[in-house]
Amino acid sequence: MNKLRTAVIGLGMAGAALPAGSAWASSFLPMRHSAVTGTFRGPSVGMQWGNVQVTIIVKTGKIVKVKATAPHHTSRSSLINSVALPILRSEVLKAQSANINVVSGATLTSNAYIQSLGAALKKAGM
Repeated sequence: MNKLRTAVIGLGMAGAALPAGSAWASSFLPMRHSAVTGTFRGPSVGMQWGNVQVTIIVKTGKIVKVKATAPHHTSRSSLINSVALPILRSEVLKAQSANINVVSGATLTSNAYIQSLGAALKKAGM
């Protein structure tokens, strides 16, 4: 499988009615991400050609900017990553998650990117 996926697991009792506003009910309702705002950096993930690190900027629960560093020390890695990073960034902004496809020809960069992105999203509580 060439994609990494994240899953959100809701806590609570299936089909159970909870009194609105009760402390017990609010502790089991899914967390609302609309209040999340900030800059969240994933770890630097090593791959064969160097490290990839993703930083996301979130405003009111929406990813509004994605920045990444990736190897550019050779002409080949520079070419691959100059094409792959904008594609990956665009996919993240559309998907608003780490549930994106790898870029053909940049599998190692893509997998490291998705791994770092997933950790950044986790830090953001998304």
